[in-house]
Amino acid sequence: MSLYGVTKGTDLEKDIEHIMHLEENGVSTYYAIARIAAEKGLNDLADELRKIAADEAEHAGLYAMMNGVVSDDIFSLLSRMAEGETAGEKAIEGFAQRVSEAGLEDAAQAIRAAGVDEGRHGTRLKELIEKYS
Repeated sequence: MSLYGVTKGTDLEKDIEHIMHLEENGVSTYYAIARIAAEKGLNDLADELRKIAADEAEHAGLYAMMNGVVSDDIFSLLSRMAEGETAGEKAIEGFAQRVSEAGLEDAAQAIRAAGVDEGRHGTRLKELIEKYS
């Protein structure tokens, strides 16, 4: 049985949404702590925290699926996401420039690297759509 949308429109929907947001927050928090741990040379701790963050992302995805937060039209959704990822690269570069102008060059470089990842995501999504649709 698919879990897609099983809690949408039920008395459970708001609770599932709340838990989903808690899990989403956990993802960013664990990844942030992992980055701090890595900066402090605690690489094994950072690796473990990344694993926990990945689990939290899976959980958030489960709850989003149960509430039907995303469309089950996978390829249409992925196409829109690919466009957003590709556009995000350019937008993030503009923001990185502002951060650089504020004198935060290390932060700007990290933001630029994230922007490059966004562009790569867009390209990879397009490849996956072509392969599987």
